[in-house]
Order: sequence, then C-alpha cells, then structure tokens
Amino acid sequence: MDLNVQKIKVNYNVMPKGLTYYIIGQPKTGKSTQASKWSDKGQNGVLVLDTDLGADFVQGANIVPIISLNQPLKEVKKGNESKFEVIPPEKRGYVYRNGPDIGKPMPVYAISEVLFWLEENFEKSEYDTIVIDTVDQVNEWIEDTVKEEMGISEMGMGGYGSDWAKARKKNADVVKRIQMLIKRTAGTLVLISHSKKTNIEDEKVQLGPSLPRGLGKALTAKSDVIGFTEIDKKSGDYLINFKAYDERSNGSRFKPIAQKILPFSYDAIKKEIKEYKEE
Repeated sequence: MDLNVQKIKVNYNVMPKGLTYYIIGQPKTGKSTQASKWSDKGQNGVLVLDTDLGADFVQGANIVPIISLNQPLKEVKKGNESKFEVIPPEKRGYVYRNGPDIGKPMPVYAISEVLFWLEENFEKSEYDTIVIDTVDQVNEWIEDTVKEEMGISEMGMGGYGSDWAKARKKNADVVKRIQMLIKRTAGTLVLISHSKKTNIEDEKVQLGPSLPRGLGKALTAKSDVIGFTEIDKKSGDYLINFKAYDERSNGSRFKPIAQKILPFSYDAIKKEIKEYKEE
C-alpha cells in the first residue's frame, strides 16, 4: 500500500468545509436565526436540531424538534406480562405552536433517533450544515441520564467526579459522531450555547458557554471557530466576536476571520474570507 502524503496549500479566499463553529451568546442575540442560514445554499442547506424548542419561530428554518436523549417508552401489559414499547414521534404529547397545523400533534424526536437518521441519510440529503441549538439542553438530558444510571439525585454526588466525567464523555461522544459525519461529507457543524460569566481573573470577567467547565473546555477544544455574539449598543446591529484573549475562549484557526469582530451572518463571514489578502 502506498501512503498518500498531502502537501497542504490553503486557499484563504474560499469558505472552508468540514469545520465546527461554536456560537456562544446571551439569549436574543440572533444565534438561532443566523445559524439557520449557515450554508452557501442559505436555509435550504441547513438542518436545525432544535433541542430548546424555540426555533419554530425562525421564519424559513428547517427544524427537527428534539425532546429527549433516548426514545420515550410506554409500558404495555398483556395478561401477567408487560413490555416496553417506543412511543411514536407523533404521540409524544406535543403540538404545533404556529403555522397551518397549529394545535395539531407534532412529531418530536430523541437525539438517538436523529443521530441514526443523520448517519444513514445526511450524505444523500439536500443539507450540508447541521446546527445543534442548544448544546446546553443536550447536556441537561445527559446529566439526568447519568444521575439515573448512578442512582444519585444531584450532579457532584458521584465519587471523585465520576458523574461529571461520565456526562462529559457522553456529550462529547454525541458531538464527535456528528463531527465525523460532517468531516467525511465536507459539511458544516454549528454548535450553539448560551453564555455565562464564570469567574474573575486579573480583574477581568471570564466568559464561556453555559456548561460545566470541563465540558465547555472539551467542546471549545473540538471547535475550529468560536465566536461570541453581541449587539452594538449604538447601532443595534448583531455582531460576532472572534477576538481571542484571556477572558474568553473564542477565536478562529482560519486566518481571514481570526481576531476580528464582524457582522453576525454567514454572508458577512463569507465576504470577509473572499476579500482577505495575506500581508
């Protein structure tokens, strides 16, 4: 077998593929709306995994409502025997909140079901971008699962941090499965988190995703581009900040947008890349 050694030559004026973007910010700073367009195809190329059940008010978005980590089950008794069956997606107790089907039963899904569908169908679908909105909610489900598995009532009760470690691994595994898919297909993954103040160091407020510290670090380490959303106080415009410095975990490994504050949109970032000139 011959070994094909690649000589890397980066084209800094073309939007790269196979990347993981981590968008972090306060609520109502445009994260869901802008992420729903994070593709050269616009919204037609983006599939939003809506774990917060809030993206159904984003006009034109393609969403999959997700309500749990694993499939919900119901107990079915037959005589003296009982077994558990999966509750069908359209019978899980949710209804449409707007649109022509308002009030009618709405199919909702589990992360496990969606991961299976993506691995089987993403490559042949019309989508090239997957958005998880938000990772924070996925982590809440994972922590609930870990508490149940370990027989504890609160995170932190596991010996020697074993509960935190187990939850961190489960969450990282979900992200890793999707990352491997988008790398294989030259797609794009967008993770969304709310932001939180963590602590103060050298008189600076540390900012990070609204996640346990270990998980937040693990996900930022796995991400290629990390941006904090903000609103310009004078103009009211939505911005995304890629400036890396001590009190924030953001930044970019792609030079054209590293250390910059840009209008918060896929098109603005694509324009910045297209017009970039190396010094």
